[in-house]
Amino acid sequence: MRDELLAYLLNDLDDEQRSRIEARLESDPIWRHEFERLREYMEEARDSSNCEADTPPEDLVQRTCLFVKQASAQGALSPTVLPASLTESQEIAAPKNRRWTLLDISVVACLLLVMGSLLLPALRKSRDAARRQQCQENLHRLGFALAKFAEQAGGQIPVIDRHENAGMYALKLVESGILTRRQLIEFLVCPSTQMAEDIHRGVVVFRIPTRQELSETKGATLKSLLENMGGSFAYRIGYVDQHGNYCQVEFSQRCNAPVMADKPSSSVVGFQSANHSGCGQNVMFQDQSVRYVQLCIQTDRDKHWFLNEDNQPAAGKHKQDIVMMRSEARPFGFLTVKRKK
Repeated sequence: MRDELLAYLLNDLDDEQRSRIEARLESDPIWRHEFERLREYMEEARDSSNCEADTPPEDLVQRTCLFVKQASAQGALSPTVLPASLTESQEIAAPKNRRWTLLDISVVACLLLVMGSLLLPALRKSRDAARRQQCQENLHRLGFALAKFAEQAGGQIPVIDRHENAGMYALKLVESGILTRRQLIEFLVCPSTQMAEDIHRGVVVFRIPTRQELSETKGATLKSLLENMGGSFAYRIGYVDQHGNYCQVEFSQRCNAPVMADKPSSSVVGFQSANHSGCGQNVMFQDQSVRYVQLCIQTDRDKHWFLNEDNQPAAGKHKQDIVMMRSEARPFGFLTVKRKK
């Protein structure tokens, strides 16, 4: 299905095949859903900008060609360099066992430099787009798991109590039986993170602890468990009502109510995610849709998704004050963060 839809989006089908795909899209909601997702990914890949310089200098090719021309002119004056024959005449025998000269090596090096300068940015963009899409797929799977949890829990996603860290949502998903620990560990790691690289190299062993482990573990080991149990993502916590009561988030499956996102970092200006090279974050909403956004602010209300209205990574100040928190953070564990003016 996906290969056919990609070919349709890339206009790589004949009329009969296009008609068949369009008829399938009209009659099959699963095909329409996958079509919209693929089209959204392709539009994001075209529109998203890389925050790093990814194009060679405009005059790189001209400077390289000029260098090769000058080097060739100098080489033509040297008696050790024989000019190539411009005809197929056999009167002049080709030199035998001719070795590479410094000029040959310089020309090849320059050509490789030009090719590398042109190809490497494109390869990096393709890699980053693939990692961002995999991260979105992980959030999609987590979104379906949260929706199923809500069906079993009277319409409520995993609750983070006032004395629990935000990463407890992962343990509660495992305890519900909706996902196994192995499945959840796979979904919780964004491939565009240092954490994913450390896991791949064997530097970090990622696991979701039990409640008994959390109660018995102390010191640096407990700190590491709390930081990692929520994986690469931040999870939405509750808010404080007008009477000072800590309340939970309503799960209404709205398309503009975020639930999870790439976790924020104090090392990035504006306290947004360091995932995806710090250029933006994937955000999953209550309707299980996932969007990549370059700003961590809800622009229509100037609402920061990782800070409450007091610029604190803590419980919201009212029902509309959205806050998603890192795994180790608690609803009332304040950490002062300065936003970019």
